[in-house]
Amino acid sequence: MFMAFLPPGSKDLSLTSIQTTTQRTFSPTQLNDGSGTKHNNSATATPCINITKLPEGNFNKAFLITMRDGREVVVKMPNPNAGPSHYTTASEVATMQYLRQTLQLPVPKVLAYCSRAEQSKLGAEYIIMEKARGIELSRMWEGLRARDKLVIVKQVGAFTSRLAGARFSSYGSLYLHRDVLVTERIKIDDTFAVGPTTRRAWFDDRRSEVDVHRGPWPSPQTTMTALVQRELACVNKFPSSHPDNQQGIFNSPDGYHPTKAAKLSVLQDYLRIHQHLLPQANSLNAGILWHNDLHTDNIFVDRDNPTQITSIIDWQAIPIYPMFLIAHHPSLIEYDGPKPERFVQPRLPENIDELSHQERKAAKELFISQTLWLCYEIQVYKEARDLTHAFKYQDTLPYELSSLIGSIFDDGEPHVQKLLAEISTDNIWKQIVGADEHGSPRVSCPLKYSQRELEMQRETYAKWVRDVERKAQVLEEVGLYTGWNGAVSPGDYEEVVRRLHLAKERFLDREASTAEERAEWEKVWPFGDK
Repeated sequence: MFMAFLPPGSKDLSLTSIQTTTQRTFSPTQLNDGSGTKHNNSATATPCINITKLPEGNFNKAFLITMRDGREVVVKMPNPNAGPSHYTTASEVATMQYLRQTLQLPVPKVLAYCSRAEQSKLGAEYIIMEKARGIELSRMWEGLRARDKLVIVKQVGAFTSRLAGARFSSYGSLYLHRDVLVTERIKIDDTFAVGPTTRRAWFDDRRSEVDVHRGPWPSPQTTMTALVQRELACVNKFPSSHPDNQQGIFNSPDGYHPTKAAKLSVLQDYLRIHQHLLPQANSLNAGILWHNDLHTDNIFVDRDNPTQITSIIDWQAIPIYPMFLIAHHPSLIEYDGPKPERFVQPRLPENIDELSHQERKAAKELFISQTLWLCYEIQVYKEARDLTHAFKYQDTLPYELSSLIGSIFDDGEPHVQKLLAEISTDNIWKQIVGADEHGSPRVSCPLKYSQRELEMQRETYAKWVRDVERKAQVLEEVGLYTGWNGAVSPGDYEEVVRRLHLAKERFLDREASTAEERAEWEKVWPFGDK
């Protein structure tokens, strides 16, 4: 059995050790079938003649290995922040095998793996897989004609429809039987089982340090309950989350001050009503696998025919989650600007000839973006109509609550409290639970807020919004995106520090009128620029 993960503090791996392990793993006549059993045949092993370190991502190291017979394989090893030891690698292997063999998706074949570092000749977990066929779509996308982009988007729609069509009755992450204990799995068939989740939201920002049940879960209700219990455990254990994870500049003299009590209150109130917030359609509650990041670097196309998708990569930390909660439009077609009405063909402005060059360019870019968006929606409507219903459900108040409740440890409790107050009103509540013959809600809402509580909630929410706008303004001045987590490429570091320093001075000049106020504002400045 081959299983595990790169332990914290482990030393860098030498290219020699990678080469040795790769050569011992492969036989030219008997490559591994993805089962985790490595075939060692030193007499016939194909030597590795070249190793190239690929650009390192946030969560993994990767090496391109060239064999003497011309084959190329990729060795991928998780960084300590990739997820839980053993489970992250084991689940990625099972997910790729399931997608390739069961759903017939263009996913690289796993040739060998080891998910237990203590059993690995590298001293770390690894996956050896076929090199993705083709080239990254990012190298071609901007130069493609709109009609070619439409062909690609239709394929993405077909692939994600296949994901949505593969339903699971339990929730967590996918594994091969042998890689999870009987006590921590729910059997699917003779090969696969659902086990503990590897979704990063369960481990990031100190969440890995709390003792909570991480699956598998037998129902969407138990999944949502576990998610809230995770946030409760974090709020109770840690004084606060890191400022990078907060949407605003908080704790100022006149601003919003996050409190443990407020966070616990919204989490507990959500638990009182969450069983009523799930979609009524069972299909939307079904568990599905879903790619978290379908952008142009994770989609490969044929070099000579770039409208043909040849491979989709990066299946690490993919969960099995309720469709209504996990399904979303692929990053490939996301854009800033108004989304088209469902199934309504976008149009260019009637006065486009009267617009300036820049305005015409912007109008055409928006038209193309809206057309690609519509193309994707039409494709999934044809092939996986439940996916269309899931996207529509995401416009509802119950979805907004359920999608935000898992980040309360970090931030957002004033906004969630506002939504809870809205949903507790009779008019909205009876839309969720239905009305009786007298026009009253069939089930009374467990949440009741006094006028004084509602007034205080509105005041708190206004402060929170103002502080969020303050941070957004600073990020815009610096040229960073809203939600920036503090990560900067080495080449941009000095410039970002310089811009943040200037932005800080402008911010202090803008917000403080006295030396005392300036000192108070400086204490809550969330960006480390020293």
